Amino acid sequence: MDTGVGPIGMRAAPAPNAGKVVRVRWIKPYAEATCQVCVGEIVRETPEYLVMRGVVLSFRKGDRQMRRDEERVRWIPWQQIAVVEEMPSDLKWRHAEFFVNEMGQVSYATGTQTNPG
Repeated sequence: MDTGVGPIGMRAAPAPNAGKVVRVRWIKPYAEATCQVCVGEIVRETPEYLVMRGVVLSFRKGDRQMRRDEERVRWIPWQQIAVVEEMPSDLKWRHAEFFVNEMGQVSYATGTQTNPG
């Protein structure tokens, strides 16, 4: 699951949380920004970044339409992260259907389970 060289040219050790499925929301410093949530697996943690393989879900507050980006490895700065939520370990995040619920939070349905957000 290693993605290669770390931010300063050295290989980072695997994260103790590597492989955990999480939902991460980060802060955008400007008012017109969309809300962005990444759902996927932790690859690595460095002092500066949470590295995860996942999909980014983008939407605007008050709007229930969502855009789903393709799966990628992303390096998210810890200082920009607002919330990290551990998801069920058996969640098939690649196949789950995500949506914005009535409360404006990202929820999912997998056919047998629904998460209220």
